[in-house]
Amino acid sequence: MRLLFISHLFPDGQDPGRGTDSIQILAALADRWEIRVVALRPVPFGSRKGGWHPRAADVGLHPEFVATPTLPIFGASWNHRLAARSLRQPLDRLRRDWPFDAVLCSGLHPDACAVSGLVDEFRFRFVTLAIGTGTESCLGSSLSRKMVGSHLSRSSGVVTDSTTLTALLGKMGFRKERMILASTLPVAAEACHRLLLPTRG
Repeated sequence: MRLLFISHLFPDGQDPGRGTDSIQILAALADRWEIRVVALRPVPFGSRKGGWHPRAADVGLHPEFVATPTLPIFGASWNHRLAARSLRQPLDRLRRDWPFDAVLCSGLHPDACAVSGLVDEFRFRFVTLAIGTGTESCLGSSLSRKMVGSHLSRSSGVVTDSTTLTALLGKMGFRKERMILASTLPVAAEACHRLLLPTRG
């Protein structure tokens, strides 16, 4: 089966330490999934910055680095929409050339919110991974919590180490079997695998 990983939490040659948790999760899934990566790269609005290249160790994942315009003000309301717009062309090309079976995204905003906004258009199943420091940084206000919770409701599952996030989703009616609180990366990888598999019936 083919798995597309979408996140800004993925390293490149200039920032090799970014997304180390993501790399470990993908390595744990690589024996069961054929994996490719679309790596978001936030840039100032109007910037044409590019030139990102994968580390030698990640070339086999065929990462495509996609610039995503970012607004410092009103970013919570707009950055996921801008990211979704930036993702349309890469996803359309991959759907034709490398039809994927599922999407795993890491990072709540803009990543998971952007992916959620493309579900109807591209018709894919996705699971959200929210692991490590910074997971709760976008849950600081009631508005951001409501927005993130609403977008995650479209996810087939959420794997996280954040008790704050699981409590939020529980209050919003997110089914317990779709929320997995993972204490280690191996546990998180296995949870992602189970949730990514197509449902029967």
